Amino acid sequence: MKKFFAAVILFVAVTCSSFARAAAVDIDLTRMSSTMVYSTVFNMVNSPATFVGKTMRMRGEYTTYPVSASQTIHACLVRDAAGCCSQGLEFVLSNGKYPAGANEITVVGTIAVQKIDGKDVCYLKNSALE
Repeated sequence: MKKFFAAVILFVAVTCSSFARAAAVDIDLTRMSSTMVYSTVFNMVNSPATFVGKTMRMRGEYTTYPVSASQTIHACLVRDAAGCCSQGLEFVLSNGKYPAGANEITVVGTIAVQKIDGKDVCYLKNSALE
């Protein structure tokens, strides 16, 4: 009987923590179709002010873009349903430990905007890899 109650308590604890984690994310791209993911990221890139301050989870291809000898942009790319077009978001990890040789990643962070060449550009700040 004790094992049964222990199993029930464990199940409830795991279930509640999963709901709490999911509730903490405002936009969860990992639960959307590829068309919706691409469309949402496209909208973020073109209307960034709408999304500022929201927490987002996304899964995609990890890529880097060297800007200078001392600066590299880390980004998560998503593709449309046909696989021909891609959109991406820069992310900044809280711990600063970027993956080496990673292909697909899941990243969670807070959407923020930075000015680049006079244009507002979305990125994920305070991010973490899952």
